[in-house]
Amino acid sequence: DNRSCSAVRREGCLLCTSVFSAERMRMDDTSKLRHFNLIVCFVIIYLGNFLALGRPQETAIQEDAQYWEMLGKEDLQKTLNAKRYEGVAKNIIFFVGDGMGIATHTMARIYKGQKKHKSGEEESLVWENFPSTGLMKTYNTDRQVSDSAGTATAMFTGVKTRFGMLGLDNRAMYNVCDTGAVERATVQSMADWGAENEKDVGVVTTARITHATPGAMYAHTPMRDWESDSDIPEGSGACEDIASQLIKSFSSGKIKLAFGGGKRAFRTVANGGSRSGEDLVDKLKEMGGSYVETTGELKLLDYSDKVLGLFSDSHMDWEVDRSQEDSGQPSLAEMTRQAINRLKKSEKGFVLMVEGGRIDHAHHQNKAKMAMEETLGLEKAVETALEMTARDDTLIIVTADHSHAVTISGYPERGNPILGFVKDIENNNFVTDQNGQPQPFTTIGYANGPGFDFHFNRTAGFWNNIENENFMSNSFQQMATFSLPDETHGGEDVSAYAIGPQAHLVNGVHEQSYLAHLVAYAGCLKSDTLGCPVGK
Repeated sequence: DNRSCSAVRREGCLLCTSVFSAERMRMDDTSKLRHFNLIVCFVIIYLGNFLALGRPQETAIQEDAQYWEMLGKEDLQKTLNAKRYEGVAKNIIFFVGDGMGIATHTMARIYKGQKKHKSGEEESLVWENFPSTGLMKTYNTDRQVSDSAGTATAMFTGVKTRFGMLGLDNRAMYNVCDTGAVERATVQSMADWGAENEKDVGVVTTARITHATPGAMYAHTPMRDWESDSDIPEGSGACEDIASQLIKSFSSGKIKLAFGGGKRAFRTVANGGSRSGEDLVDKLKEMGGSYVETTGELKLLDYSDKVLGLFSDSHMDWEVDRSQEDSGQPSLAEMTRQAINRLKKSEKGFVLMVEGGRIDHAHHQNKAKMAMEETLGLEKAVETALEMTARDDTLIIVTADHSHAVTISGYPERGNPILGFVKDIENNNFVTDQNGQPQPFTTIGYANGPGFDFHFNRTAGFWNNIENENFMSNSFQQMATFSLPDETHGGEDVSAYAIGPQAHLVNGVHEQSYLAHLVAYAGCLKSDTLGCPVGK
């Protein structure tokens, strides 16, 4: 009955009420109804534990001293046998998980394992098996905690800069359109270096293609939000919007391919966009470029010299929400596959930047499940790149631009649903209601953000009881310590993982700008100043 359901709902019976109310209309016999309710409830518990919530199954593995000794020997042998590639990287693929800090790696790893009906903690993401790992300092020249514009500029140009600026050093001023200062402050990116060495360059993202991370590959602007000409305020019209700079990069040959969202910045108001000037999609077509808007069109791509794919007006849909029909939006893995198919036609190799841009957006909303799903979407893209390239000629780097103010806490038991909660009365790990009664808190928590008001009762001055909430819902927001409209970034170092030629140079702790210099050296893109690996 309902009381029975309430008693066990915490263990997974989240659908009891809706199921029972429907059946109650069709059954008159009270005893049969109660019997049926209990059966359905326990079936849902079973399915919830092992399918939806990823509760661990029983395992025959005994994790005793012998087990850990065996595991340690295997890990050591794997590390000793890791192959080191000393030659030049013909191809470079640079993956960025926007906002994918170390806590996100751990959360996504556990979530991935629990989706396989395992405990989860022992799982690995594909890049965690790369032979080389390092840490990168993410601060901007003017901020202790960074934004994506400054960090992307550091990663792709080798020059750290101010918060909110793209492709400029700190001689320019944020949000000030001084064309002379912009010209003096302009710095080249790995896209410029690649094109100068006759490599084809591509940019792929699930965010708007004019957003901060992809924009740092080709644009130079003192304000990251100037994505369309309609975004530039009066008095700053001498500065060029980011979308226009992408089309100019196509024209110059710096960029050969760009896939992502953000169509509105390229199309005029008459064509459904936001531009007041010329339509940039039409301009690209006049240049002989190909243009696609759907998964189906992407599949039929003819691989012309210049390819632009804009699959949404703004950011692309969440991976769990996107339509998988040909009329819908492609996944990050699908875009990566088609990008490599196009770029590998270059005899001199290619440079490709791929961003999982919506990890960041999910964290800003305190939606940990969505952040983890987007991380696993990025993993599929990395797996695609590994499948389509050779280890001896392609350097693959996976990193983040910055972290988020998110953590995993509360001493949950091994195998506890990573999206679940903690309520350990024996060890005083709980929050209380207005009557002093113990209540659970989410395992994943944020330092700030909208999750505070999602759970805190301001009238009562206490947290709401989350015990019966559907924490597996895509819209569920984790608890936050205090309220902000958007959760903030985190300021700690981010990890970087590498495999392929010169991957061993990703080690230790470095300034984030180090990665661009490493890429330039590995690909022999700046031989005059950095030299080239042996074997050039």
